[in-house]
Amino acid sequence: MTTALPVPDPAALSDAQQRGAECVWCAKPLTNITAHDLGARPLPEFGPTVRWYPRCCPTCRKDRA
Repeated sequence: MTTALPVPDPAALSDAQQRGAECVWCAKPLTNITAHDLGARPLPEFGPTVRWYPRCCPTCRKDRA
């Protein structure tokens, strides 16, 4: 079993970070090859079924592992 890494509040992120086009921590542009999926996260302010899907770059993932 793995524990999800804590991520920044989506409200504090840019649009590109919220949609997974940039790393949630350093804002480096991501591609489908370079991105690391951090798993679905709930957005309680929009109801129990709404989720967002943060992604990060390999460097930030390694630094937080």
